[in-house]
Amino acid sequence: MDSLNMTDELVAFLTDSLADMRLPTKDENILKAPTIYDGYSPPKKNVRRGEEDTEQDDYPFVIVRFLFEKDNLKDENVMKFRFVIGTYSKDERQGWRETLDVMNHIKFALKEVNSVGPGILTGEIESALFEEQPKPLWHGVMEVDFATPPVQLERSVLGDDFNY
Repeated sequence: MDSLNMTDELVAFLTDSLADMRLPTKDENILKAPTIYDGYSPPKKNVRRGEEDTEQDDYPFVIVRFLFEKDNLKDENVMKFRFVIGTYSKDERQGWRETLDVMNHIKFALKEVNSVGPGILTGEIESALFEEQPKPLWHGVMEVDFATPPVQLERSVLGDDFNY
């Protein structure tokens, strides 16, 4: 399992696991599940060119970000991922609860299955809310490790080309 495939597995898992959540958006009449992105959020609109600013429309979200991989080249491979969570709430005192709710859903879903694709959850699930919050936007972060099968390379019979 390579890191790109594991990222895709996590995006699919979180999309499914969080699909039933209904969280506030900028439009008070719309509640929706977090949008799951791989790597980074999509580019923002350029307000100076007359494009409407949609930053708050992107909330709620979860970004699945690959951090690093440790491969001992024999039998152990561990990948670390960070989940960046963003929610929207006008409640300046209790808005942080939306972000914590998403983090709890993720944690419970991961602990329930203990694996995603071929990756087995290892170690700890770390969660934290950012100290400073740009209200009404609220953010948190989680880090998780997965043990995955090592990538096996097969030498081509015709030369030094490798197949994954």
